[in-house]
Amino acid sequence: MPLKSGALTPQERMFVSHMVRGNDATAAAAFAGYAQPSSHGGTLMRRPVIITEVRKAVAQRLRTAGAGVGVGMLIEIANNDEAPKNTRVMAAAHLAKLSGIGAGEREAEEKPLLEMPRAELSKARERAIAYLAELDAPVIEGEEITDPPTGGLFD
Repeated sequence: MPLKSGALTPQERMFVSHMVRGNDATAAAAFAGYAQPSSHGGTLMRRPVIITEVRKAVAQRLRTAGAGVGVGMLIEIANNDEAPKNTRVMAAAHLAKLSGIGAGEREAEEKPLLEMPRAELSKARERAIAYLAELDAPVIEGEEITDPPTGGLFD
């Protein structure tokens, strides 16, 4: 039975705590001590105040324990010599972004085009054209071909 003040009862707080850990309403109700966990779990998860508290608690857990796990996994991937190179590079890039390394030079690239003044747009356009030229350049086994053949395959 909810309190008149709108605050959660101790049993409801226990339910929220277990719901965050396991995401199973029936198990959370059982851990919280409800007599009929299967019916109480579903009933509690239909109450807006309980849903709000579960969401808040999940967000808090993600910011604390989840962040540590995520960063630890990124470090593990970046240091794993057996992982594919592109995966390691992406992990390292995410770590750099999270730590703020290189944030100054990346901000302009991540800024929406509508927010860029004309000078920044011109620089971004030049970088994009140069990058597209790199992508279009003929490459054989990792080395750029400086003078590509002009004829066909059998000429």
